[in-house]
Amino acid sequence: MPTDSNEAVKLATSFGVETFIPGGANLVGGEFGQAGLHFVAGILARAAFGVPGVLLVSANSIVKARTGRHLVEHLGLVTPRVEAAEPEAVPAAAA
Repeated sequence: MPTDSNEAVKLATSFGVETFIPGGANLVGGEFGQAGLHFVAGILARAAFGVPGVLLVSANSIVKARTGRHLVEHLGLVTPRVEAAEPEAVPAAAA
């Protein structure tokens, strides 16, 4: 539950924008790349599967914008990708 009123407004705006533009929640969050991907996926899902397809893409967009993880990761269908740590530099041998 959001504790800050700004977070509540951001969440409500995300839901409102998603009704018109798939990927809108990411757009509100400032993640333009994810917003574009979800927009294209929403258009393709609408053409292929109709309203249920675009609803799934919109749900994924909201979850991704709020948590940083995709819907399939939350459902346990795939394991979350862990960013690999940078290998430590090995100092050159002193000559």
